[in-house]
Amino acid sequence: MVKVKLILITIVICGVFLLAGCGGNGKGSGQPSGVSNSPQNVHETEDKKEKTNAERFLEYVKEAAYLRNFTQTGDFAGIMITLHDIYKNDIVNPYTGASAIYVMNRTRTYMENQNMSVTKGFGVDCVLIDDYITQLKKIDTNEVVYCVNPESKGMVFAFWFIDGVYIYEIDENGQKINEIKHFFEKEEKEE
Repeated sequence: MVKVKLILITIVICGVFLLAGCGGNGKGSGQPSGVSNSPQNVHETEDKKEKTNAERFLEYVKEAAYLRNFTQTGDFAGIMITLHDIYKNDIVNPYTGASAIYVMNRTRTYMENQNMSVTKGFGVDCVLIDDYITQLKKIDTNEVVYCVNPESKGMVFAFWFIDGVYIYEIDENGQKINEIKHFFEKEEKEE
């Protein structure tokens, strides 16, 4: 009988130590099991920061290119329609609150015209350079001056070429920020 009491007392003492080690004050850690405060988790949180408007528009670009099979067809007219169809007015100009998209097709000379502006009421301006000759890989993006001016602040501008898209935003001083160059990958034809 004494041995049974000793075993029970040992079990109780071990249980108390286990509870103290696991919960401390009995309230638990307030953190779900499997979650730690390791530096790796901190970096993962930082990596999931909110996307810029330029990055968000790039998602539309990729979707439209896929839906129109752009790398195979070069269908600029279809891209214009598709961008209008899939765009959800969710890219908002932080200064004006405008969120509409304006899509047009032009030639390369339009990229070098700093007086052109269709900014009123728009959050995104996408220009399709559909001359079938101009390639993003041959463009010096420093020479793209279209709408780089203060009245265009907050807007996203995109130039769509046969081989890729150049996207940027305009800051409050009329300067390009959050520039992105995205090149389309040719899809291999299945035989």
